[in-house]
Amino acid sequence: MPDTTQTRHLALCFQLPSQQSDTSERWLELIPAGTFAGIDGRRWSNASPDSVVLNSAASTPWDIEHATHIKGPQGEEAPAYGWVEEYDVRDGAIWGRVAFNREGMDIIAERKYRYYSPAFLHDAQGNVTAIESVGFTNKPNLTELPALNRQQQEQHPMTLSAPLAAALSLNPATATDADAVTAIDALKSDAQLALNRAEQPDLKKFVPVETHQLALNRAEAAEGELKAQQDAETEAVIDDAIAEGKIAPANKAAFLSMCRSDREGFDRFLASAPKVASDESRHTQSPKGHAKLDEHELAMCRKLHLTQDQFLAAKNAQQEQ
Repeated sequence: MPDTTQTRHLALCFQLPSQQSDTSERWLELIPAGTFAGIDGRRWSNASPDSVVLNSAASTPWDIEHATHIKGPQGEEAPAYGWVEEYDVRDGAIWGRVAFNREGMDIIAERKYRYYSPAFLHDAQGNVTAIESVGFTNKPNLTELPALNRQQQEQHPMTLSAPLAAALSLNPATATDADAVTAIDALKSDAQLALNRAEQPDLKKFVPVETHQLALNRAEAAEGELKAQQDAETEAVIDDAIAEGKIAPANKAAFLSMCRSDREGFDRFLASAPKVASDESRHTQSPKGHAKLDEHELAMCRKLHLTQDQFLAAKNAQQEQ
């Protein structure tokens, strides 16, 4: 019997033979020889086929779309349409003698399903250890087998209670009983259960990391270019104000900070601010310690958090230029 600490994996897909006898029993290949891969890129190894046969149940169920492992754990019907009654190793591949019931024979006769898919256990290294079931499917994964394997379909089962989902680190809005069983099995063992299907992420819900990084890089580059442009515009505004004589060169850094943080406020201030030094005052300097500030100059002191002496010093320095 297989190790109970291993988890189940639905994997492989074969096409049903187009021509078979009318008998309910037939031999079908279940596991290819040696190393094999699915359409979705996952790889496994059938290195010990005799051991796999010994570990597999004497009567293995044949269902539809792996219902034994998908619907069964949720309490839904998962009937068998046949049973694998005997295994045989042929040139390294594992074959099974399948006995179909009436419903199974009808499915084959009416060609409702074209492929079949064995569900097998494998260890962390991808070595097949046992066959657990086989199922009819129309979505193949393994091209090395005839036809009858599947890809997993979307399910809409009942969700778990919030406390149980939280304890297992699952999303309470979407987690199901099957999710809980899977999470518990993962805690018990490193063995993996592989559903043999081609799995692709839903691009409506997930963005590939490369695409996300590319968008992030572009956003950061655009942000840097915008900041450089804004800084250049601010620098030009301050330089123009200095050229007009409304800002002393010594106070350029303070006015740059003001312009960056409050452009509208700076524009209002600049519109009403007088020249710091008139053309005449450039040649006639007031005695230090006796100059007085007018109303506009006092307003500039308050706006720039400067004392009158600091403002006068900057003003006198500009007049001396």
